Amino acid sequence: MATYAAKQKVLSRLAQSDLRSEMLYPDLHGGLANSDSGEWQAVEKKLIGFSLGIGALLLTALVIVNHVFPAMP
Repeated sequence: MATYAAKQKVLSRLAQSDLRSEMLYPDLHGGLANSDSGEWQAVEKKLIGFSLGIGALLLTALVIVNHVFPAMP
């Protein structure tokens, strides 16, 4: 038979694994029902605009650097 301490140890490990699994995989089933009709929020619009702006700026910088310092064959 297992001792009381061994049983408590097993139970505490199970509780910790349940807590870890809840932290890693939270229950999100009810999250989609409360969402809007698919419209973007203002923060999302700003982040997308910022990302596209940074991409265009870096592409322009790459074209300019490539024009000023062409690759040698």
